Amino acid sequence: MKFDEILVSIGEFGWYQKRVYFIMMLPALLCGAQVMSVVFTMAIPAYRCEIPGYGKDSYEIQGPVHAEIVDMSIPLGGDDSDGPYQECYVYTDVNVTALTHARSENVSGQLLVNVSSPDRGTRYCQKWVYDTSEFYSTMMTEFNAVCQDKILRSHVNMAGFAGGLFGSIFMGILADVLGRKVAIMASLVVQFGTALGVYLAPSFWVIIWIKPIAGIATHSLFAISATTGIELVGPSKRTFTGMMVEVMWTIGVLLILPVAYISRDWREIQLVLCLCTVPLFSLWWLIPESPRWLLEKKKYKETEKILEKICSSNKTKLPLGAVDSSTADEGPQAKVWGLFTHRVLVIRTCIVFFNWLAVNLLYYGLSLNVGNLGGSTYLNFFLGAVVEMLGYLFALFLLDRTGRRRLHCAGMFVGGLACLAVMLPVTLGDDGDQWAATALAMMGKFCASSSYGVLYIMSAELFPTVLRNSGIGFCSIFENVGGMISPYIADLGIIVGGPFAKCLPMIVFGVVSIMAGLLSLLLPETLNRKLPETIQDAIDFDKKERKPSINGYFHDPSTDTELRVPLATSKI
Repeated sequence: MKFDEILVSIGEFGWYQKRVYFIMMLPALLCGAQVMSVVFTMAIPAYRCEIPGYGKDSYEIQGPVHAEIVDMSIPLGGDDSDGPYQECYVYTDVNVTALTHARSENVSGQLLVNVSSPDRGTRYCQKWVYDTSEFYSTMMTEFNAVCQDKILRSHVNMAGFAGGLFGSIFMGILADVLGRKVAIMASLVVQFGTALGVYLAPSFWVIIWIKPIAGIATHSLFAISATTGIELVGPSKRTFTGMMVEVMWTIGVLLILPVAYISRDWREIQLVLCLCTVPLFSLWWLIPESPRWLLEKKKYKETEKILEKICSSNKTKLPLGAVDSSTADEGPQAKVWGLFTHRVLVIRTCIVFFNWLAVNLLYYGLSLNVGNLGGSTYLNFFLGAVVEMLGYLFALFLLDRTGRRRLHCAGMFVGGLACLAVMLPVTLGDDGDQWAATALAMMGKFCASSSYGVLYIMSAELFPTVLRNSGIGFCSIFENVGGMISPYIADLGIIVGGPFAKCLPMIVFGVVSIMAGLLSLLLPETLNRKLPETIQDAIDFDKKERKPSINGYFHDPSTDTELRVPLATSKI
């Protein structure tokens, strides 16, 4: 018997499996909170230069004297400024001591400074004051990573995703060689150490060096813990549990919100994330090793013990002699370059890879861009997390009803249109139009989330069995490339500046999303189709209708169709 056949026989999702699955989803909460906490810890509030020689300067106007000194000292801001004043320059002809003395004698400061002169010189400032109405302290404000150093925020976020790309490969190998539990504990140790290191970081450059290591731990912890939980679940439950992993990620994203709102200090947020890692070390005693990994390593007695626990929970009996060397046989495999041996496969593979890059660019880009939409960052973040969860549930409900291709294409196309439509309310700039811009951005986030879940299953159904593991592995590479690019696109407006600064990221997200959605129409529909087993089956996929099969992992009860795919999730 194959392993999935055993699970069908003894129970696919009994009490024991549910308990282990729930415990294994706890790291997903932490990972969601850790990855998206940068929205608060690396926020850039409105700011301007500190007035030289004015020791008690603050961004908030303290009174009429302070207001006049600011007006005399700081040039007015333009369309690329978040506040009423320029952010990076101060006038050179201002004597703050003389201005303060003049105001104390009821003499107008304008008598000391020719404010109407077009030739007043300015210089780049070295100190700034920040708007503390929303954030008391962030990494960017504490280390003055603003003006020409704004790009450092994009570098840090990119470094995290680069670490995730490396971690998905390195930690995946570790999980295959030493076991899932060892890889999970190693990821937790690194997660704790890097979170503590960021909390204690004395400079921004230290954080830049730590972030790639943190990315390795966070992304691999999510992928491996989710895989371990799903590996105990039978075929008919894997579509549901695979999507619920994404829901748990979103719950973790929501949980960081009250911490950030109450604290409003980046170091305190980072400390909470660090301490939340500690209880997860108990997973070593609370979860079993993956029975699939034990079976692959020919540890049949250990595998049987876990299966017996499932039987005891489900009140079933393990078939005699069910676990042996033939149980783990996955059949023949081919090399990954087989995906590029025929024109049809080349086109299809490139479209799938581009869609993975696009959907991750859209998802993370819109998530990181909530602080640039205007209005309350906390409210925008909350709305984004809620619509993300609704997007996953929406996809789960329609996945086997409308078909994969149409649902994914609609999500990418509508999400792209919503991003492009943000240009109108943002350029108008009224308060009411700001709500319209936020609503459109949330629509884009909803569509990106639903497309995220659909694309994974659709991709696995397109790759032939002999190349399915390799194909999904390459998808994760392009997924992480999209994540690495997304911080730069999200910060494109503040980097480039200009009157359309807030529109630029949404334009890029919209164009890429629409392109990906339209290209996905060239892919064949996979719902209710027999999965391609060989490379030739994949080439001929569109040529004839194929009957449903019963050999795989994902299962559609309405059609009695199963799908053999590697046990992995998105966001890796």
